[in-house]
Amino acid sequence: MANNIIKKLVCVICVLAIIFSFAPMSVATTKAENPSITVFNVEDYIDEDLFDVFFEETGVEVNYVTFATNEDLYNELIKAPNSVDLICASDYMIMKMMTEDLITPYDTPESVKEYNSPYIKSVFKDLKIEKDGQEIPIMSEDELTTYAVCYMWGTMGFVYNMDVFEEDELTTWNSILFNDKSKGKITIKDSIRDSYILALGGVYSEELAGLDKESETYNEELSAIFNRTGDEDIERVEQYLQELRLRIYGFEVDSGKEDILTGKINSNFAWSGDAVYAMDEGDSAEVNLGYFVPEEGSNVWFDGWVIPKNADKENAERFIEFLSRPETAIANMEYTGYTSSVAGDDVFDWLIEYYELETEEGEGLTAVDLSYFFDGVPEGERVVYTEETGRQLYAQYSDWDTIQRCAIMQNFDDDTLTRINNMWNRVKLVTLSNTAIILITIGLALLVVVAVCLKYRVAICGFFARLGKKK
Repeated sequence: MANNIIKKLVCVICVLAIIFSFAPMSVATTKAENPSITVFNVEDYIDEDLFDVFFEETGVEVNYVTFATNEDLYNELIKAPNSVDLICASDYMIMKMMTEDLITPYDTPESVKEYNSPYIKSVFKDLKIEKDGQEIPIMSEDELTTYAVCYMWGTMGFVYNMDVFEEDELTTWNSILFNDKSKGKITIKDSIRDSYILALGGVYSEELAGLDKESETYNEELSAIFNRTGDEDIERVEQYLQELRLRIYGFEVDSGKEDILTGKINSNFAWSGDAVYAMDEGDSAEVNLGYFVPEEGSNVWFDGWVIPKNADKENAERFIEFLSRPETAIANMEYTGYTSSVAGDDVFDWLIEYYELETEEGEGLTAVDLSYFFDGVPEGERVVYTEETGRQLYAQYSDWDTIQRCAIMQNFDDDTLTRINNMWNRVKLVTLSNTAIILITIGLALLVVVAVCLKYRVAICGFFARLGKKK
């Protein structure tokens, strides 16, 4: 009797606890005391100490959630569209979200108008989607409103061990992907869009190399090749990746920059920021690493901040404004190795000091003209001089010639995405080694045996008991 009374009291207490945990007054009080925004981003892509700085300035807390890829982030948004206030997404994903009406335009923060690179602004004005018979740019021509503010940007290329490869032997896609030295010692991205563009570069290497770089239509032709999605193109990409998978160490998203330091691999298809990180760490560990972008062309990418519908728009805009200041941008660049969209004198001065660059010509120095980024013109006064080429500076701030031969990934429609996803699944399905397949088969067989034993355990026990008695 006493036990029953105690059980009932425990049940009542549990029910009351659940009810009060969902009480509206409690939630409202928490929000009033601690206003917050939830931010989605990919991993290792912001200096989280800055959240405290933002809180001290605004009183707004940052709930930070990370994902491995853009696709993972997108899927979470679809499942819980009201769970996030701010998202960092790549160019093609921004256009996809715009097309699907998942994000809302907002007022361009003043710090963005003042400090964002003219080059970055021009790109975001040119990136457009077609919707309801209209072309809608990411950023308005007058810069008053925008669907996204650029956060970081860069190129895709290869970070490699300079003690294994000679610099002049690595110039093209296939010169490294199918180099005997990199067999079993190279990784590529476990990201469908990045590996797709890699394969296009390899498949159409000769066609890309044959384009006239002086032609007015060069960039348009380059972009068209790196965004091909015809059935024949997808088939050729699949064949290329199937052949390549037999030569690579594996697919990765974040481990490549560490694996190249430990010697597991000697080359890695990398985002430029990861290449900077790997080279920095390599300098400390006495591992000599370099970075190159294939001469046929590659991908130039842009990640930007977007605000979903039903988000806390006001505080999301405050956070974007905070991130777009020179001092915040510099902190994030030093932490991540990636390149901020923020320009201006403060960033240029930081760049000179950080990389110990010269501002005047000298013997043994190579000139790097960064006027396109800081002033919006291909040639100008923002010229620095460096002793090292193909290293951190090149990865973080590529020269204009490199940028000109890089294309932006475009958003693909649903039918195209389905065909490419099916291709990617076929490629990934057969990446298991024979040993792995055998172990998985044995594991499944053991599970079946265990399940049968559990289901018929009484009969089995009786059977063995009878055997024992017979003996």
